[in-house]
Amino acid sequence: MALTTFTLLIMMITNIVSTRKSLDKIIYNAKVEAEKSLISSGLAVYTKDNEENNVGESIARTLSDENLPENTTSSPQPEGTIVKPKANWNIETVTAVSVGNGDTVPVPKGFYYVGGDLNTGVIISDEEADKYDGTTDKTTWKYTTNLKGNQFVWIPCEEEQYVKSEVWNGTTQKPTGTLCNTGWDKTTYTSELPQIRKYGGYYVARYEAGLAKTITEFTSTQKSNGSNQVYNKTGMPQSRAGQVPWNFIDWTTSQKNAKNMYNTNSVSSGLITGTQWDVMLKRIVEETNLTEGDLTNSVNWGNHMNNSIEYKGRIAKANRTDVWHLAVFGGEKQGKTSSYSSNNGDLLTTGASEQTEKYHIYDVAGNLWEWTDEASLNKAGNADETNIQYRVRRGGVYVHLSTNYPVCYRNGGNVVSHTDFSCGFRVALYIK
Repeated sequence: MALTTFTLLIMMITNIVSTRKSLDKIIYNAKVEAEKSLISSGLAVYTKDNEENNVGESIARTLSDENLPENTTSSPQPEGTIVKPKANWNIETVTAVSVGNGDTVPVPKGFYYVGGDLNTGVIISDEEADKYDGTTDKTTWKYTTNLKGNQFVWIPCEEEQYVKSEVWNGTTQKPTGTLCNTGWDKTTYTSELPQIRKYGGYYVARYEAGLAKTITEFTSTQKSNGSNQVYNKTGMPQSRAGQVPWNFIDWTTSQKNAKNMYNTNSVSSGLITGTQWDVMLKRIVEETNLTEGDLTNSVNWGNHMNNSIEYKGRIAKANRTDVWHLAVFGGEKQGKTSSYSSNNGDLLTTGASEQTEKYHIYDVAGNLWEWTDEASLNKAGNADETNIQYRVRRGGVYVHLSTNYPVCYRNGGNVVSHTDFSCGFRVALYIK
């Protein structure tokens, strides 16, 4: 009798264990199918994890990219869908996202697709709340101040397209005042090319660098004397609409702060390069209503002294008596910037005017000069990285004429320690 009872007990335990294993298997299979469904719909990302079930069996599981849908022109996936990455993409650092029309863009981990396509400009943000929701158009100028994170725009190009330009609208840049004021390094740094070869493009900040949150904006009129002034401090720049642009900053500090913006497992950051600037301008001309003539005279889309543009944001007025003075930024309002005068100019907060937007990028033309990583040969004598005393600024500025200093102009006449009321910068992302 005792043996029978013991046998029955063993059978019951065996059945319980067997049932538990079956339940574990059912639950596990359901989880796999659910994750596959979420991934194909774009609601989850590629993951790798290890699980151990409750009966001591180790289950190693990898969700292959074979579970992700192909994104092609013949079978385009909806915008925002996570799709199968290209063969050489590093899936540990990027997520492949459909941007419509069968096109796929690498979105770095920690960033989110906001909207746009390769014809209008693809926007990403480092804030999940900005993520594309399938219904709201978050790419418009009116929506810019609703976005919370730092934003970047994808510039697609192949290696053969990734070169500097010295001919704009038929005019060659020469160190005689014709679209530049000094000699400049005409080579493309080899360190930039791996990302271009691997991913077929790069990200640039959607906005001029905004003042770091840790820095209090100035509260009295600043006299521009070319010294180490109020804004020239360390801190993490911002790439968002409505920010006080970070001026009064030298090249050395802007490069350091640009590098400090990101250094994660997926991306690093740095100052925009001369090649990136040139390729960005060419892309803007290819995909917008601008012509190359708008690069050699950017009055139609830039905040220059000779262009009165409609804006909504904050403004700081500059005037020149003995030297230039820049007043404090006022409160938010809307209106038009000052008409032409040789003795004044209006500096706007980032993205304050719809007229300054092209390819979903703001203030490339005018507003502030933007430091780049490009070497100027003004007095350095060569492009040796150990002997560069001067760097090139691009984009033109709010207190100069667009005819004299257009968006393609190479301004290389300032030493790396120079800082004044016209100096700003723009950040670029590098995918690891």
